[in-house]
Amino acid sequence: MKAYSGWILIIAIVAIIFFSAKAVFVKMAYIYDIEAIPLLLLRMAFALPVYVVMAFAKKPNHPKEIVFKDYLWVVVLGFLGYYLASLTDFLGLEFIKASLERIILFVYPTLVIFITWISFGKRPSKWLIIAILVSYAGIFITFSAELRISGNKNDVWIGGLLVFLSALCYASYLVGSGWLIPKFGSVAFTSYAMIVSSVCVFVHFGLTKPLDFIRLSR
Repeated sequence: MKAYSGWILIIAIVAIIFFSAKAVFVKMAYIYDIEAIPLLLLRMAFALPVYVVMAFAKKPNHPKEIVFKDYLWVVVLGFLGYYLASLTDFLGLEFIKASLERIILFVYPTLVIFITWISFGKRPSKWLIIAILVSYAGIFITFSAELRISGNKNDVWIGGLLVFLSALCYASYLVGSGWLIPKFGSVAFTSYAMIVSSVCVFVHFGLTKPLDFIRLSR
C-alpha cells in the first residue's frame, strides 16, 4: 500500500510540473508566429484520440442514475471548463508573460471557494478568508509591478483579465462537476468533457481559420 501511495505521489508531482510548464511551452510556440486557435487545435487533436479510447474503455459508474439532463450538463461543463477556459488562457498568453499568467491562473481554488459560498451557502472559515486575502494581496503586488515595467499597460490588463476569466471558467467547471463525477466516474466524465471541448475547438477553428490547415501542415 505504501509503494502504491508513493507512485500516486510521483504521478501527482509530474502532473503538477507539466501543468505549470504549459504556459512556457505556449509562449515558446508563439515565437513561431502561430496564433492561439491553431495552437489550441493542435493540442486538442493530439489529446482527442486518447480520450475517445478512454470513453469507450471506461463506462459510467452508475449508468442507471444518469438522465438526459446530466449529459446536457456534461456538454455545458465541457464547453466551459476545457474549451472556454483553455481559449481565454491561450489568448491571455498572447499579451502577458508566462510567469504572470501562472500567478493569476492559480487563483482558481479561491474562486471555487467563492462560487461554492455563493451557490451553496458554504461559508469558508475566518482563517481561510485571511489566507485568500493574503494571496490576492501578493497577486496585486505582482500585477502592479508588471504594469510599471511593461511597455504596454493595455496588454497587461487585457492579458490579465483573459487569464482571470480562464480561472473563473475552470473554477465553475470544478464546482459543477462535483455532483456529476459520482455518477459518471472521474475518468468517464473527464473523457466526455474533453471530447465536447475538442469538438468546440474544431468548430471554432473551422469557422474562423480553415485555411490555416495549409500553413500548419508545412
